[in-house]
Amino acid sequence: MAAKRPAVVISVFNEKGGSGKTTTACQLAGTLGRRGYDVCVADCDAQETATKWLQRLGGKNFPASLWSGHGYGADVAMQLGVQASKYDIIVVDCAPSVEQASTWGALLVSSLAIIPTRLNMGDLAALPAAKRLVRKVWDTLHENAVQAGRTPAPNFPARVLPVAARLHLKDEEKALESQSKDKEFPLASVPLGDRKAYPRSMIYGSSVHNVPNSADSIREVEALVDEVLTILKMPLQREERLAA
Repeated sequence: MAAKRPAVVISVFNEKGGSGKTTTACQLAGTLGRRGYDVCVADCDAQETATKWLQRLGGKNFPASLWSGHGYGADVAMQLGVQASKYDIIVVDCAPSVEQASTWGALLVSSLAIIPTRLNMGDLAALPAAKRLVRKVWDTLHENAVQAGRTPAPNFPARVLPVAARLHLKDEEKALESQSKDKEFPLASVPLGDRKAYPRSMIYGSSVHNVPNSADSIREVEALVDEVLTILKMPLQREERLAA
């Protein structure tokens, strides 16, 4: 039997609290688990909202494991490397503020970064700081490779994900159009709308799939997971890889 490939790491982060990081991380992880992947949510936020989410109702509705990483600081990079041997995918729910050492550590070992943001002025004002951090990580990884005599790997991709989007409002429609012009940090193809199913899914301790009357939210999350797996060049269902 072939050795298990180390997990890919998806870091969900932003400068601003309340930007939808935990919601995004839990929807991603829960849906990936439903697709047959061995998934771990790395909770790197001292508030431990993701931990409470996964442990709701005894964890019976959430098809992913949980790892608490907020106490490791910059050492989270090494610790994620240890965890990587156990899973297919690790989704990191980063703490707010790009100054957090754990966020830096998570990004250093990431295969994909997702920056959730609401389309209001306050949240969009915080977005440049998140992008600057990704650029700094890209530069650091490049420099480290050169110093080690290795050919630098391509920059890991980063996507901006509009959340709680109200595209029927002209201001948010214009904000989305403006953000779409940034080709360095492309928008995710499908925003997550301002739907009650997203916060309600925490009550169920699950992704939106367990929430009644949530077909539109399920469609959005499934499209996001399709995009994520395509970016990572992974099968849309884990069984496809196992059969290969």
